[in-house]
Amino acid sequence: MTELAFDGNAALKMAPPEAPTQAGAGREEKKGAGIGAGRPEAKDKPKRSWKTAPKAVATILFVAAFVVMILISYAQLVMVNDQVVSLRSELNRLQTEETKLMAQYELSYDLQEIEAQMLSSGQMTKIQNWQTYTLELSEPDSVEYYQGWDLKERVVSFGKNLVTAVREYF
Repeated sequence: MTELAFDGNAALKMAPPEAPTQAGAGREEKKGAGIGAGRPEAKDKPKRSWKTAPKAVATILFVAAFVVMILISYAQLVMVNDQVVSLRSELNRLQTEETKLMAQYELSYDLQEIEAQMLSSGQMTKIQNWQTYTLELSEPDSVEYYQGWDLKERVVSFGKNLVTAVREYF
């Protein structure tokens, strides 16, 4: 690895090198060998211009606008969240009120009074004993499987079912 020689003067050069001119023309040298000997005076240094690039200004404006839009969106989110919370509490209140009103509605009808009116007008009749059927559940469940039915058994079964259905209806 080779090392390059560096004298440190390159960091101090701010302006491009001037074209060689006559020795001593246009430049005053300080007398003496003190600090700064052989360097141009301060009035000869080029002045820096602090101009900003249009792209940098546009980028800063874009970022600022983006931050403002994010803040506005966050404020809207907070407002919507508050509305959701208030609407949920309103919903709970309305559901409670609905339950109370449904209970009052059910209590407003007297079923015994309605039955008495319907029986007296003849629109409804009392149930007869033959219209009720009690299921006997004391016996265990059983399945009867008929492998083949002939037409006569099907007609008889259909007739029995029809008569039973008519009796139960009336």
